[in-house]
Amino acid sequence: MNSNISTISFKDILERLKSANQNLAKNTYTIHPDDILTPLKNVVDSIGRDKPFERLHVPVEYINQWNNYKKLGKGNIEKRALRYLCWEPGVASSKQFLDYVLHEQATRPLSARSLQGIVRACHIEWDSVLKESLLKKGSSLEKIRTLVSNYKGPNRILSKWNNLPDTVMSSNGPELFAREMVKDVNTIKEHSEAWAVDVQSPFFRNSMMCAVQQCKRKANRQTYVFKQLLPWQLWRNKVFKDIISGFICDEYYSNDALATELLQKFILQDSRLGDPRLPRNNRNWLDIPKARDCFIRRLSREDIVFFFDHVIPDKQDRQKRKSFWLDYVPKLIASRPLLCYQDEIRFQTHMRDKLHFGKISGTNSAFILDFVSVKVVEFSPIGACFIYTDSVFKELVPDFWSSGKFTETGLKYKNRCISRVIHSTHDDWQMEITRVLAKYGVRP
Repeated sequence: MNSNISTISFKDILERLKSANQNLAKNTYTIHPDDILTPLKNVVDSIGRDKPFERLHVPVEYINQWNNYKKLGKGNIEKRALRYLCWEPGVASSKQFLDYVLHEQATRPLSARSLQGIVRACHIEWDSVLKESLLKKGSSLEKIRTLVSNYKGPNRILSKWNNLPDTVMSSNGPELFAREMVKDVNTIKEHSEAWAVDVQSPFFRNSMMCAVQQCKRKANRQTYVFKQLLPWQLWRNKVFKDIISGFICDEYYSNDALATELLQKFILQDSRLGDPRLPRNNRNWLDIPKARDCFIRRLSREDIVFFFDHVIPDKQDRQKRKSFWLDYVPKLIASRPLLCYQDEIRFQTHMRDKLHFGKISGTNSAFILDFVSVKVVEFSPIGACFIYTDSVFKELVPDFWSSGKFTETGLKYKNRCISRVIHSTHDDWQMEITRVLAKYGVRP
């Protein structure tokens, strides 16, 4: 070993020490202050629990204990039973129970968990509590507010309730609760947890309706409505459909470009609605026929504009077919553009959101307009339009919404149509189509 040491020069030793020092420097872990302070901050923030307590499931024996007390009008409820009963809506929202806990408060004050249970019970039984609260003096709401106001502990949810008691414990609570949610643009989950309000309670459902109304017609809240409020999956079906109907029939959602786009996109993508022209969505619209017809007109108008402004080569609609058919939009129950392969490639991105678009073989695209008693077929190049009775068209096209390819020849039957109108630069074609459609009760 000595011989090996003797062969190492002083310079080599310095180089090796230098290398070792560099390696140590590389492997040294510098502790950032955030690595220590962040966990500490999380612990501090958790003091005074600000998450809602989980619901307690009340044993039958405790409910029986309360029923016996009601029957006799006297007795004592076990401390443990009392804690659980605070989470039983039918019990905890009753004036008799609230009188009992108020009387016992001096010797058996309620915990934050029990108080949250009582307020939840009030929200679950909101309809009856609200009706009874109209009497005001001595109402359940007044008693609950008294119980909550007596709480002096660290729980931040209870502190929040005490700072803004009307938001969760007043007859206009849903409106005020909604106002807080809309003001902060909170997600539904964030807001319900921050205030410990059960999303399945009538109180919360009423708040959601208030939130929608507060955002309606407000330009800076349209995205919030369609991305956060309306997608909520706990809407009651009738309430949800009534809200949608109100939006569709509101002129604001026809005139404002962003609002119109958001509404239309939401409806077409939501499984509870969808395109009303597609047979699979018929049942979704049965309860709101007026809104359905209004929305179909809007979609058909968009189809007509798209076809004659974009599908026709170079936008050359010299015969002014677009303006002619736009006058007939109120009479349409469905419309369907059929794109040839070349146009399908051109509008590939556009077609992703247009589930009702169809395909047609050949080099020309087509456009079908459904007026119930008659069907009209237009083609992208200058030529003729074909008008068929409903019965004949169904023979030629058994499935209007087929995903298979249509054929141009299959839509051009001279001997089966009631009229084949050649488009000319004069107004003769307009007069002829107007005459034929009027014969079948279709007038602009």
